Amino acid sequence: MNRWVERLPLNGSEKTLLRKALNILEIFTLVTLLAGSAAMFITRQHQPMIVPKVVGMDQAQAEKALASKDLKLKVMRAQFDEHVPLGLISEQNPRANSYIKHGQVVEVVLSKGNPKVKVPAVTHQSFQEAQIMLAANRLRVGRESVMVSAESKDTVLGQVPAPDEMVDSFSEVDLLVSQGPNTPGFVMPNLRNQPLEQAFKALRPAGITIEKIKSEVHDDLDSETVLSQTPDPGTRIQPKDSVSFVISTKSNNDIKTRYAKVVFDMPEGNPKRLQVDVFDGSGTRTIYNKMESPRDHVELDVTVTGKASAQIYLNQEFVKEIPIE
Repeated sequence: MNRWVERLPLNGSEKTLLRKALNILEIFTLVTLLAGSAAMFITRQHQPMIVPKVVGMDQAQAEKALASKDLKLKVMRAQFDEHVPLGLISEQNPRANSYIKHGQVVEVVLSKGNPKVKVPAVTHQSFQEAQIMLAANRLRVGRESVMVSAESKDTVLGQVPAPDEMVDSFSEVDLLVSQGPNTPGFVMPNLRNQPLEQAFKALRPAGITIEKIKSEVHDDLDSETVLSQTPDPGTRIQPKDSVSFVISTKSNNDIKTRYAKVVFDMPEGNPKRLQVDVFDGSGTRTIYNKMESPRDHVELDVTVTGKASAQIYLNQEFVKEIPIE
């Protein structure tokens, strides 16, 4: 710049004054630039920054993401978290998309993964009890399979994983559940043209109940001959199912209802459940079902129609048939 001044058509004093002015201008310009840079730096330092999301990152990834925003990372602690894999960040403070100043610290929590729990033994328990026990141990019921078994219905027969095995919390435990014993089925026999009493004796071993009996006059047939049946012959039926019959009666047959008494003495031994079923012209019905002590004397009043008998069961096993006069 001095050489440029020397070329100007100025005397010595004028050139000296110009040089001083130019020097002052240079100093002012430099000071202005420095002040502007300092102001920009100070402004940048105080300008809020948006916090990036670091949840789900490992520590190295999080440090790099924060450093790009002139922020720092601080690990506060590690804790179990069933939703976040081991070694990844599960929490951060401040939260993502919030504002903080440059150079500030973002605190994070590292996941220790899903905590392990011991699988309890739930076999031989009811399905509902198994559900409650698994939930109490932070586990869930998985697939449920069923099979025929001598165990009671809904009893747990097996489990996977096995008892005492260590698994992640809230894992699924598959259960094998009993659907109860295989109930035998029976084929409804053809009882048409048979005496009603014979029909009853044919059905009694299967535990089939005669629910309804309807009479029709047929003087050419013996009284109480089966005319029709429901269900039809060949129909598959189960124990405790009921059937209905239409039977013959004589036009001059005046069947009256009568009162009778059923008497039974309990045998020696342990207390047993006594069940008394009555069969008469109206069907079959249970008139008594209670626990009785050995040698108890039981007398039951009953109203019957037509030919009648009582069937005695002890602990659900047929014992004897008693005619009712």
